[in-house]
Amino acid sequence: MTLHQHLVRVIQTLLLSGGALALSAGPATGQRLDLSINPVNITFPPADPDTLPFVSSVPVDISYRVRQWNGPWTITLLAVGDLISGPATVDISNVTWMATPAPPFQNGTMSKTVAQRLASGSGDVNPTRRGQITFRLANSWNQTAGFYTQTIVLTLTAP
Repeated sequence: MTLHQHLVRVIQTLLLSGGALALSAGPATGQRLDLSINPVNITFPPADPDTLPFVSSVPVDISYRVRQWNGPWTITLLAVGDLISGPATVDISNVTWMATPAPPFQNGTMSKTVAQRLASGSGDVNPTRRGQITFRLANSWNQTAGFYTQTIVLTLTAP
């Protein structure tokens, strides 16, 4: 999934990735975790930082399903690094998100060092449930103009 950030002075791009994961805890069990993300491209509108200190993406739809599992499960986000454009960077902590429904989803701030919880629960989630994330970027004249990119990994786990 690609997240594009367009500002008056800076363009940011975040690449989101997630997928389906199948777990098997033993021959008699068949835990299965499914995670999907849509849309693939997300664009933030250009904005003057003096009038819009934050710019928001369109909502990202998250679909998830947990089958044959009685324990806890978690969906996390982790950035591979800061936003990068050549030698210029914008700290990834300038990207936050708002998520619904709450619970199981929660708002947060991106990190490149610690996976951040997006949603959590316990037991089966079947049929598939959905949520939405809206990303926000702190819009600042201090950001060097450029085309910035970064990858964010979404992970659904049932430890």
